[in-house]
Amino acid sequence: MLHTGQFQKNEAPLSGVLPVAIGSLMSVAFMNLNLAYNSVGFYQLSKLACIPFTLLIQYLAYSQTVSTSVQLTLIPITFGVGYATVYDLNLNFWGFVFAALAVVATALAQIFTNTYQKSLDCNALQLLYHTSPYIALGMLIMCPMFDDIHALSHYTYTWPAVFRIGLSCVLALGVNISNYLVLGKTSPLTYQVLGHLKTVLILVLGFTVFQKPVDSRNVVGILIAMLGVIGYTELRRRQSAPPSLPTHQSSEK
Repeated sequence: MLHTGQFQKNEAPLSGVLPVAIGSLMSVAFMNLNLAYNSVGFYQLSKLACIPFTLLIQYLAYSQTVSTSVQLTLIPITFGVGYATVYDLNLNFWGFVFAALAVVATALAQIFTNTYQKSLDCNALQLLYHTSPYIALGMLIMCPMFDDIHALSHYTYTWPAVFRIGLSCVLALGVNISNYLVLGKTSPLTYQVLGHLKTVLILVLGFTVFQKPVDSRNVVGILIAMLGVIGYTELRRRQSAPPSLPTHQSSEK
């Protein structure tokens, strides 16, 4: 994309790139381990914990706070998504450890991406250009620790399999670009809200497109979550809107 003129190369110090790369790497790794060692319900519950932990880190490390009204909109979002998606809660020691590490790494990765993208004066593509090699190297190093290398080495690659792998890579690139764009233009909290909105849309698409049976619990959770999303969006819109200039009306004498 650099050679096609989609963005211009921007120099960035390693001290600013590494925190974003390490945070992103740890977030992906521990979230995958979280899902592998836990039930889907507990995995979804741990993702909901990212919102309060993000608010805590932003307050302790950066002295950033959000208004009480915005905090109140987060309650129906987390409750609604949790009510619609969290069913089975099977807890084990390593699953809990990986879930806790995933929450910490995910919150830090999003905060670092937002903070360093601004401090380094990089756009989403420029920052991704700098961090991608380190993330790929980290994945390569960690792969033997958690994946079945023997099974991978003996896997028979067919053209359909190669196509699906290539398509997954293209989609992953699109996801990474959109993640960096959203975090650079908004905030980690808004990114979390969008993530829960994505979960709601997945449920809705399951009902409407893939003809999955409608569960009353899903419907109630979706409605509650959407009320929170609408409230959050409206409050953020009002807070980001420029103050209106006072109008001076002339009075006739």
